[in-house]
Amino acid sequence: MTPRPVPHEPLVTTAEGYVAPLAMGIDFEIPSPAAVLDSSLEQVVVLVDPMSTGVILQDKVFEAGIYNVVIVWSDRSQLVAREKHFKNSGRSREDFAAVITHEDGELENTLLSILAATTNMTIAAVMCGSEFGVLLEDQIANGLNQKLGTTHLRGSGIPVLSTKVDKHLQANTIRSNGLDAVREKLAKCEDDVKAFLEENNEPGTSFVVKPQTGAGSVGVTFCDSPKAVWEAYYKILAGEHKAHCRNKYRHYEQAGVLLQEYLKGTEYIVNSVVNNGKIKTTAMWKYDKRPYNGAAFVCFSKELQVISDPNCEEILEYTEEVLKAVGFESGAIHAEVMYTARGPVLVELNCRLHGGNGAWVRPAEICMGYDQLTMLVDCYLNGGKVFDNIPSRPITANSYCQQVKMRSHIEGVLKTVIPSQFERIEALPSYYSHLFGVSEGDRLLKTVDMPSVPGEVTLVHNDKDQLAVDYEKLNEILAEGIFEVEA
Repeated sequence: MTPRPVPHEPLVTTAEGYVAPLAMGIDFEIPSPAAVLDSSLEQVVVLVDPMSTGVILQDKVFEAGIYNVVIVWSDRSQLVAREKHFKNSGRSREDFAAVITHEDGELENTLLSILAATTNMTIAAVMCGSEFGVLLEDQIANGLNQKLGTTHLRGSGIPVLSTKVDKHLQANTIRSNGLDAVREKLAKCEDDVKAFLEENNEPGTSFVVKPQTGAGSVGVTFCDSPKAVWEAYYKILAGEHKAHCRNKYRHYEQAGVLLQEYLKGTEYIVNSVVNNGKIKTTAMWKYDKRPYNGAAFVCFSKELQVISDPNCEEILEYTEEVLKAVGFESGAIHAEVMYTARGPVLVELNCRLHGGNGAWVRPAEICMGYDQLTMLVDCYLNGGKVFDNIPSRPITANSYCQQVKMRSHIEGVLKTVIPSQFERIEALPSYYSHLFGVSEGDRLLKTVDMPSVPGEVTLVHNDKDQLAVDYEKLNEILAEGIFEVEA
């Protein structure tokens, strides 16, 4: 469905000199950094796991018109997703310089395969498209720099690489740098669970139990008693959370189980791009998470924020200090921060672009005038010319946005989306676009986390009050149900 055009007023000039919404197009006259790239050779970009938002990243690189692309599938990515990639992205294998599959422990072979596929080409950048490839991205960039005798291929710069995915290590790192962090214990055996519960034995204490690594709220469990903590621990240890999402996050298996205090407050998303240590927040969102289908933290929506909204400036200052503490120097970062009675506390860092199949990219560009993905491409391939001219923080916006998760309280084989219900959604004044993650004949799951979300509706409007009214109406429609399944 073609998104509905959304009228909006231009931004006013700010103290930082930013005047108007930026076009999505970027002028790629000379790839960056020009000093190390031979302009007489074909330029190529290595994309690690271009899934989810990575598909849009892939398109953006091709749209520049001067780059070929090498795909590297990480050992952490799902085979079925790799197989669907070409159909879903509308490109064939022949469109790429090479498609390489990385095997665990075989980095040298992967590097040699990339070099063999790019003979007589200049490798301009290595970028990651989704959660699975965040470790391999750094390994490839650093390994190619060594083999080519260059320094221009950028990784994150994080000195302890596993910090990119390890939530326990993230918390310890920022705590050691004097920042507030969630109180927790990494459990690898039953004695660890016993010790944690003995240390946190006040009546009425609640907990969160979750995998040590991962994304999409998979396996994240609210526990209001020691018994519930034990049950969640055993379920995660047994891998039940992986089975639920069809083993999508199969890189959980080598990790432990995190036992944490329950952070009571409001959760925010902070999307930033870091260019050689210079941090700019491209968008900030506030989560609306509620209990649903027995799960405690189901995402109903995320609402775009600006720095004048409550708590935002304090959260952004905290997040910037977090990025400095972990040593993040270059790339995209998707941080989740809980604002509590004691102030902002990090939930987790995702060292990559915001996911969600990139449904946020166009709305962010409409509302803010720029977006995280385009700024990442600009920094890696265009010398940061556009990045240098956007505000360091989201000061103001053209329009307001709510991205609302479709939800299902039933499960079964999807028969249809109920036409009359969806017509009501499309009739909302702020309706902008939608996407479905399931098709007729697919298995519809009860919504309990991100992988079981069946789709998303984006609302955009100049009037914040109208947006709020439409959001409540949309929630009513979703509560009634929009899906019909086979009996």
